[in-house]
Amino acid sequence: MSKSFLSAAVVSIGVSLSVSVGVAQDALTVSSDAYRLEFENAWVKVTRVIYGAHTVIAPHHHTERASAYVYLNDGPPVLFKHEGLPYAGVTRPATAAGSFRVFKGIKEVHSVENATATPSDFLRVEFKTEPMEEALLKGKFFREAPIPGTTVERTQFENAQVRITRVRVVDGQAMAVVTADHPALLVALAPTSITQDGRQGRLIDTGQTAWLGSGHTASVGPVGNAGEVLRFDFKTAPSSPGAERP
Repeated sequence: MSKSFLSAAVVSIGVSLSVSVGVAQDALTVSSDAYRLEFENAWVKVTRVIYGAHTVIAPHHHTERASAYVYLNDGPPVLFKHEGLPYAGVTRPATAAGSFRVFKGIKEVHSVENATATPSDFLRVEFKTEPMEEALLKGKFFREAPIPGTTVERTQFENAQVRITRVRVVDGQAMAVVTADHPALLVALAPTSITQDGRQGRLIDTGQTAWLGSGHTASVGPVGNAGEVLRFDFKTAPSSPGAERP
């Protein structure tokens, strides 16, 4: 192969990759069936993601924000095929309901393939606040075996940007959730009742959320045998200029 032909081929490949990456769109635009916006404000963006059985999703941009991925079912392995990157295909392992992982944002374009008969259902919780200690954003965190009759509150992840606490409330009990200097997002991992600032209580089902501005109080309780939420406390200000405080 001549040097001129080889150079032309390299340029052609580079142009093709650039065009491919350039035309990729936001996930909500590419597949509204798989990606649905659940909640967004100046601090956080929550997207419900369902990779259906035997589904292929066209290439789209991955979020560049640090995020937590909250798994709502026992999901299957899922294949991500990246474009324009040295690593082409990466398989996300099977997931466990009630677990979550945290990871820094990555600038990439990928397609998604679920080749199994089981859907993958999870929330992507994007942190829109000022990033700090990004090197600590890694790891998987699981449910612990419940202790019968015991209400539990335990921080499972914390850095200078966000704190994530698991709260499990058993039948006949309730737990106060108080925000002082920082607002918080509650993500239900089981049907849970919530009363905010003394108002009438409401149910948040698995995968639904509730927002608590700083300086507010809520009470969470079970619906059935036990209620369970993940509490995200946002310790830094929104990164968008001019964002209003709650």
